Amino acid sequence: MLDLSAILQFFISGVNLGCIYAAIGLGLFVVYGVTGVLNLAQGEFVMLGGMLTVAFYTAGTALVPSLLMAVIIAALVGAMLYRLIIYPARNSSGSTLVFLTLGFAFATEGIALSVWGWEFKSLPSFWGSPNIQLWGATIFGQTPWVVGTTLLLVIGLFFFFGHTIHGKALRACADEPLGARTVGISTDQMALFSFVLAASLGAVVGAVITPLTMTGYGVGMPLTIKGLLAALVGGINRAEGVILGGMALGMAEAISAGLMPSGYHGVIALGILIVVFLSRPRGLLVAPGKV
Repeated sequence: MLDLSAILQFFISGVNLGCIYAAIGLGLFVVYGVTGVLNLAQGEFVMLGGMLTVAFYTAGTALVPSLLMAVIIAALVGAMLYRLIIYPARNSSGSTLVFLTLGFAFATEGIALSVWGWEFKSLPSFWGSPNIQLWGATIFGQTPWVVGTTLLLVIGLFFFFGHTIHGKALRACADEPLGARTVGISTDQMALFSFVLAASLGAVVGAVITPLTMTGYGVGMPLTIKGLLAALVGGINRAEGVILGGMALGMAEAISAGLMPSGYHGVIALGILIVVFLSRPRGLLVAPGKV
């Protein structure tokens, strides 16, 4: 029988993983909501955020400037993805665009391997945050930064979409693209902005989770899959659905890690996805007006 400390450890680990998956899924939500494209390169921006922050930090740059430079570079790469690959093929089928993002992901992974090598890299816990012991469970020093960053991203996105001109323009392009064009909103510019925003979000997440999970050239695609699962489970058309899906996936993984052999973690995640798809094909939270 599980004791209180084990249950608490499962909960802490689940919240930590859930925040990571939800934060990655939010990047997928931003792009999909505006363009209808499932950006399978989202995890590569997480990888770039982590690797670039490590590179700048180990070269002697302070942590905050290192993170900011990593975000700027990742945003530029996101703009390149849209302008050089998605925009020229914008009239292609959705499946074609998905495969183009997948190709971009593999190319980015290859470049990262040639630049940084195959070794995993890490950062110290931000500002030396110590581990916290709570009733026999351990909260790693970086965990509050992961949870806090996810909360800030969620609050920031809700404020951005609800109270800024660019946010409302993005929502208009997502809800009524024809109407948005009619009132003079450039859907192409908004699509470009969505890729830049998603890349920036991914880079922030990558830098914040690196002290906890480490990073390497090949972490992008596994993270994309987890973020995609979170988004699809919760409902990729709603930010709160993505958050719910991320938490559900994180909790399931944390519990399975404590009770089952490690090889079953992926099976648990896919099992959750299958169950949700059979019962709620559009996700746990359906966008307003949809069934």
